[in-house]
Amino acid sequence: MKPKVLFFVTMAFLPALAFAGQRNSANFELDQSVTIAGTQLAPGEYKLIWEGNGPNVNVSFVEGKKTVASAPARLVSNPTSEEAIETATQTDNTRVLQAVDLKNVTIRFENAVPGAGN
Repeated sequence: MKPKVLFFVTMAFLPALAFAGQRNSANFELDQSVTIAGTQLAPGEYKLIWEGNGPNVNVSFVEGKKTVASAPARLVSNPTSEEAIETATQTDNTRVLQAVDLKNVTIRFENAVPGAGN
């Protein structure tokens, strides 16, 4: 009888665990090259994975199975629920990733533009 109860408890919590894991990651696509934390990201599909407690997190940019960049960021609410990518252009025409707006949260990167006070 105990194995059946354990199976039921495991199956009951499995969807909750899967949902919890999805909250800390998101897929997004870049249509142009951007720089984040000194690393240039080429156009393409990436997965963002963020770790940390509270609003301060560390974000990894994963392409395929490889982490290609990471940067500190702050999570803030996104009241518009619109998805977008925010960039700034530096004097040398380099586009710097400032934020990724997801449906419920914006990931705002710290010090995205050196000297801009972000």
